[in-house]
Order: sequence, then C-alpha cells, then structure tokens
Amino acid sequence: MFKSWGIRPSDISWYEKALRHKSLVGSGKFCHQDCNERLELLGDAVLDTVVTEYLFNRFPEADEGYLTKIRARIVNRTTLGEVGKNAGLGDIIEARVGSDDSMDKIIGNALEAWLGAIYIDRGFKSAKKSIDQYLLPRYLDIDDIIQNAFDFKSKLIEWSQQNKKPMRFDTYSADQTDNSFICDIKVNNKAIASGNGKSKKRAEQDAAKMACNKLAL
Repeated sequence: MFKSWGIRPSDISWYEKALRHKSLVGSGKFCHQDCNERLELLGDAVLDTVVTEYLFNRFPEADEGYLTKIRARIVNRTTLGEVGKNAGLGDIIEARVGSDDSMDKIIGNALEAWLGAIYIDRGFKSAKKSIDQYLLPRYLDIDDIIQNAFDFKSKLIEWSQQNKKPMRFDTYSADQTDNSFICDIKVNNKAIASGNGKSKKRAEQDAAKMACNKLAL
C-alpha cells in the first residue's frame, strides 16, 4: 500500500487511524481521537492546496471560475470515493457495516485522512509528491473530468435548437492502429469545427469546444 503512494512511513499509527471510521466509536475499543475525522480535515486542506496549484500551473490562461469548477469536480465526495476504491483503500478500511454514511463517502473521507496522515508523518513535501506523482496520474482522468464539467456538446446542441440551425456530428475512426477518432461538426451543411480524441465521446466534446469558441458561446 505504501509503495503505491511513494512513501516510507515513519509512524504507521497515523495511517491506521486514517483508515478507522467513526462508526467504531462506542465499540468499547476506540474513542473519537482514535478515528480519522481530524486527519480527514487536514487531508482535505492538503489536497485542496495541491490540486489548486496543479490546475493553476496546467491551465495558465484559465480564469478563477474555470479553475474553481474543475477543482470542485476533482475533490468532490463521489470522485474521491472512486479514487479511494481504485487505490485499494476500500479493502482495508475499518468501519461498521450499516453506518449512516455510504461506503463511497466513507472511502472518500478515508482518502483525505490518508493524505492527512502522510502530511503529519512525512510532511507537506511528501504529501504533495504523493498527490502529484501517484494520485493524479494513476487514479484520476483529468481530461475526462474537464469534459464532464464543461459539456460543450450539450451547449452546442441547445444553441442549434434555439437558433433553428440544423447541425450534425460526423464522427469516424482516424487511425485503426491507435484507436483514435475525429469529429467534424457541420451547421447548415457547412463545416465549422473539427476535434479528435481517444473515444468518440472525447472527439465530439473536443470538436464541440472548438465550435463553441468559434461561435463565442
């Protein structure tokens, strides 16, 4: 588990606490201080800071609203729950079945607590490295998150319907060797934008983004 995050723990008790849910309080064995809520608060702040810096550097031309929207998509409970499951945290969390919290929420909270444990045990530099080099590239598809956050295709279709302009998406395989796709968008049978991607959905979103920019939507 630690190898997957690029760390060598100094005090393993912090990580054990990070994986211990509050539902165990009252069992006679653990109290609130033994569970992960405090570490979750700390990890949330660490993750928020590192993700904000990552987006700030990756999108130098983006405004505050754009960066805030993408960050919210990355650090929301659903996304963190998925990341935690993919990282294997769901298999080792200590929690009582039947807790009021859903398992996805429990795993998402544990992920933040895990990052808080790294911060306490190894410092901010190690926590940042774990997020930058392990969490973001291995467990998150930033491009997919961006496309879902900004649904350019739906926006373009809405525009075409409101303005009564016939529009179509011509999507086809670009190269069978790398399974990429190209999408051409035509309005009134006139090509206005083209995009590409590793899937039909991504190619259409890429082309729709180009079209929205061209139409100043």
